[in-house]
Amino acid sequence: MTKKKFFLQGALLTLVSLFLRITNMGYRSYLSQQIGAKGMGLYQLIFSIFMLTVTLSTSGISLAVTRMVTAALAKGRGETVRSVVAKCFGFCLTISVCIAVGLFLTADFAAGIFLGDPTAAPCLRILGFGLPFMSMCTCMKGYFLAVDESLSTAVSDALEQILTIGATVFFFWKFAPQSIESACLAAMAASTLGEAVSFAVSWCAYRRSIRRHTPKRGEKSSGVLRGLGHIALPCTLSSAARSLLNTGENLLIPRELQKYGLGYSASLSQYGLLQGMAMPMLYFPSSFLTSFASLLIPKIAKERELSHKNAVAYISGRAVQAALAFGMFFAALFMAFGDSWGQAFYKSDSAGQYLRILAPLVPLTYLDVVVDNLLKGLDEQFNSMKYNFTDSLIRVILVLCFLRFFGMESYVCILFFSTIFNASLSLHRLMKVSHLHISVVQHILLPMFCAVLAVGLSRLLLVNLVISNRFLQVFIQTVTAGALFAVSYLGIGQWVMQVKTSALQTEK
Repeated sequence: MTKKKFFLQGALLTLVSLFLRITNMGYRSYLSQQIGAKGMGLYQLIFSIFMLTVTLSTSGISLAVTRMVTAALAKGRGETVRSVVAKCFGFCLTISVCIAVGLFLTADFAAGIFLGDPTAAPCLRILGFGLPFMSMCTCMKGYFLAVDESLSTAVSDALEQILTIGATVFFFWKFAPQSIESACLAAMAASTLGEAVSFAVSWCAYRRSIRRHTPKRGEKSSGVLRGLGHIALPCTLSSAARSLLNTGENLLIPRELQKYGLGYSASLSQYGLLQGMAMPMLYFPSSFLTSFASLLIPKIAKERELSHKNAVAYISGRAVQAALAFGMFFAALFMAFGDSWGQAFYKSDSAGQYLRILAPLVPLTYLDVVVDNLLKGLDEQFNSMKYNFTDSLIRVILVLCFLRFFGMESYVCILFFSTIFNASLSLHRLMKVSHLHISVVQHILLPMFCAVLAVGLSRLLLVNLVISNRFLQVFIQTVTAGALFAVSYLGIGQWVMQVKTSALQTEK
């Protein structure tokens, strides 16, 4: 992939990802107005259980397909690609159908024991119907990433999002659900419908693509199951363990808050505010990073296959630098304007306060997204998953130890410890395998200074600006601060490079 094509494709994917994040935030805002903070808490808990089954059905498959198809194309064995993908399809379908049947049969038990609400069982059952579609789409996503056609996945994701939101609004308008459980059921049914449509669109795109990229006469591939075992199995096992721990953590939070002294409704509301509202806002800007980060997997995997160590170090360094600069800016932005974000998306001061409190985590959170993708491209997925599993295990233990005594404040502290712990381990591993060197001045102090400067100046410039529309207010604040940050970061960064160059020439 050429540099120009990489950035063009990354920019287009970013636009689609931004659209998905914006519509998802709008969707959550709509849901929160329909079912309240308590309903959002239940909605999040249902999805926590469902995401465990999604992890078992899909984890590691996309990466395995990407790596195996990339290796086949790099070595000139394009005639085996059809066979590779077909075998992965069979594997995905078998696993996902078995897990969907298991979810259908155990829905009553899971809803009663883990959610404490047996009436939520239909929500789990209807979500189970979407598992085979999700699993197959994950397989095709890996293929599209390997052949530089990630836009096909982006288009199907966008259609899925539009249909899911449209169907949810229609169900609420047509049936006007009277309880939180029935409202959640309507949202889950819309989600499953969206996944089915996404699969149909992806399948059509895949059929066209496979004819374009492979010979008509294919050859049987060998070692696909071995490749799945080497790449996907460690990811699946560790991701499943981590997902199980995350699900346990999410289920424990409301229960531990009740032991702290909150009622059932209050505990669900606190959980919904943090995980259902504040955290989606915190992750919202990362859509600008995730698209480029996903494109790094085949790019750095190819350089690794060809033993281009300098290229691996260069790509890793630029990616880490971009992630830290981006994270520093949004950390400063959230600390200064978090209240505006909470009002704009959820009409909630509490959600905005949580966002401001969690803002210092943003640089490490966004950095971890990029580092994880780099490690996957460097065949370090097992270590990456090992760190994630350890992090999740520690979080569950800390939730059990502290939440019942200190409430939600202790959970915020746990999030800080967890993020620092995980990002530190992942970054250390990346530095070791890619020979990456971190400059404190260039990678940390420079973007931090520019972020504080840009956000501080934007607050001074906009202090007398009164806008009744909260979304417009957030947009103006972000664009103003972003422009100031870009000018200062690029300008000062260029000056620093000139100073370094001059110093080196003087020494010579």
